[in-house]
Amino acid sequence: MVREDLPFTVVAKCCRTPAIVELRLRPVAELIDYQAGQYVLLGDSGYNQPPRSYSVANAPRPDSTIDLFVTLVPDGEVSPWVHHQLHAGDEVLLSGAYGTFLDDHEDDRPRLYVAGGSGLAPVRALAEAALRRSAPPPMTMLFSARTANDLIDDTLFRRWQRDHPNFRYLRTLTRAAGPPPVGHLPDVLPELLPPLGSHRIYIAGGSGFVADCERAVRRHGAASGRVFTEEFFAAPRP
Repeated sequence: MVREDLPFTVVAKCCRTPAIVELRLRPVAELIDYQAGQYVLLGDSGYNQPPRSYSVANAPRPDSTIDLFVTLVPDGEVSPWVHHQLHAGDEVLLSGAYGTFLDDHEDDRPRLYVAGGSGLAPVRALAEAALRRSAPPPMTMLFSARTANDLIDDTLFRRWQRDHPNFRYLRTLTRAAGPPPVGHLPDVLPELLPPLGSHRIYIAGGSGFVADCERAVRRHGAASGRVFTEEFFAAPRP
């Protein structure tokens, strides 16, 4: 059931990249019931900021906390407030949950998670939920970042890869040299993966990134009906 304008406390705020902060929010009273892959609307307690949608970056937890990634849009209305004015201890309002970027836990096909920038939020949640299953499917996380400073959760994913034999992690850098793979993800994807006809594929990020990656996975054999996308926009869309 969708809940509206529920108060949450900011229990932590940390800088994940030069342009992205991560918030950890704890419910004051009522909880938001959500599934991995869904999003919430974030607003301020004084109703001075227009609510904006952000994907939840974690699978449901026993303590009901919610993590959000917020990318700074310099001329935006909400992200500058989050980056420059919101602090630990402040109260915000959340509504939700919304969205259909969901997994099918009855389907044991291999998963491919593809993300760019803050698009990592919903696919991180999906991968975390999948790893909790009694028999997790084979899964690969592909994360595209501009430079090494823009890699989010690199250490976490390397730990998942070490601890879970069925989890594979790959990252690519688009504006810096480094260990391969390096380059735009749609260009290097065919070299990294077998044909994708048996996979469920989840792609999240900016609209151009999502469109390019969707075309790339389809060229590499992805089946119609098993490619799921979540596009992020700098400005709100209807």
